[in-house]
Amino acid sequence: MTIISAIRSQLADEIGQDKFDIWFDQSVIWNLSDSTLCLCAPNSFNAERLKRVYQSKLRDVLAVLSQNHLNLSFTVATAPMPEPSATKSEQPQPPLSFAQPIALAPASQAIPSHRPSAGLPNLVIGQSNHIAVNAAKSMLDRPGTISPLFVHGPSGSGKSHLLQAIWNKFRSRVRAGKAVYLTAEQFTTHFLESLQGNGLPSFRRKHRDVEVLIIDDIEFFVGKQATMIEFHYTVDTLIRSGKQLVFSAKISPTEIHGLGSDLVARMASGLVCGIEAPDFSMRQEIAHQYCQHLGINVDSTVLNMLVERVYPDARHVQGAINRLSVLQQLSGQLLSYEEADRQLADLFDRPQRNVRISDIENAVCEVFGVDRKQLKSTAKAKSISQPRMLAMWLARKYTRAAYSEIGDYFGKRAHNTVISAQQRVSDWIENDNWVSIPHGQCRVTEALRRCEAQFGT
Repeated sequence: MTIISAIRSQLADEIGQDKFDIWFDQSVIWNLSDSTLCLCAPNSFNAERLKRVYQSKLRDVLAVLSQNHLNLSFTVATAPMPEPSATKSEQPQPPLSFAQPIALAPASQAIPSHRPSAGLPNLVIGQSNHIAVNAAKSMLDRPGTISPLFVHGPSGSGKSHLLQAIWNKFRSRVRAGKAVYLTAEQFTTHFLESLQGNGLPSFRRKHRDVEVLIIDDIEFFVGKQATMIEFHYTVDTLIRSGKQLVFSAKISPTEIHGLGSDLVARMASGLVCGIEAPDFSMRQEIAHQYCQHLGINVDSTVLNMLVERVYPDARHVQGAINRLSVLQQLSGQLLSYEEADRQLADLFDRPQRNVRISDIENAVCEVFGVDRKQLKSTAKAKSISQPRMLAMWLARKYTRAAYSEIGDYFGKRAHNTVISAQQRVSDWIENDNWVSIPHGQCRVTEALRRCEAQFGT
């Protein structure tokens, strides 16, 4: 038995043959060169998962086999891997166009800033969504192995677009009616309608006798007890049958309060992927695609200004382009930079001046009388945690920084912490809450106004 065969056999014993067959199938190439054991995966999603989940197990196996002198390397293939089965009708999805060791932090990878997705048409892939898109491609190659796939991110980040692309791909592969896509609100409406008369058996056949069930905006189920129970049983039935489930929400399943621990556990049992708002280059590509869809010409300087200054998500970009389209139809000519600046001014809720996270940090420290070390510390006292959350909220409003970048700046915090802070501050604003400042208390809106005044907005 070769060293690689011994390692593979021992690893299968450690993690179980089923998991081994899923994640270390023939698409993963094992190479032993000098003192390095290299695992070459077909795409970055698989390589990242192998490193994150199984690297420690592999090291344990190497120690057992007295091969702990070997280094481990995880890379992505530069050419399509052969299919495990020659009878498979679908061609393998093209892998990413680079091969390099996979880092645990996706932001450090030199991936293209934006590009169309070959496997999922009309999607623009960038740093904010490449893990979720590659997870979707892997799921399409082997339906049911990554189930449920749970995608979460803020409004306008492209969750629904990704789910619809997955649905369209499945519809071309399965019989009519076997791939179902709907929002949680539609599921709820159909369920309540089925309770009138004898419609419940038909409802269950429609949603349980499927190959794939895709449901958007899962958080809509909160507070609807009867619907949640029905949904829970539907999820259990499909998971037991090995079917594919795909869900989305604005936040991760563990952060959706009111769903119940059992249902949250089901939804988190497959793969949870975060998506962030598209970066500048992705928004540029989205804007160009949407202009082509509408069949309109827009001056490049106007389009760049729009992408730069409108709220950074796809929906706001499309809304601004829709207005440009109407204005150009009315005038019969392309809008100049100055005219577009004037006509779209109400859509530009960001400051003309480029505000940096450090500017926001300085402003918050000044208004709340805290120092930078306190703001980035692990302190949970309200006098520190409230200014920190306000700083994160301002960073999302006034910069194009990703959640992960903001979290890293304010004390190496996870991106989920920034999402939670943004939601809490939004709730404070909506409820007109008060916060403490050095000389008393003031409304949250007034505290934010004072901070904004510090960096000249």
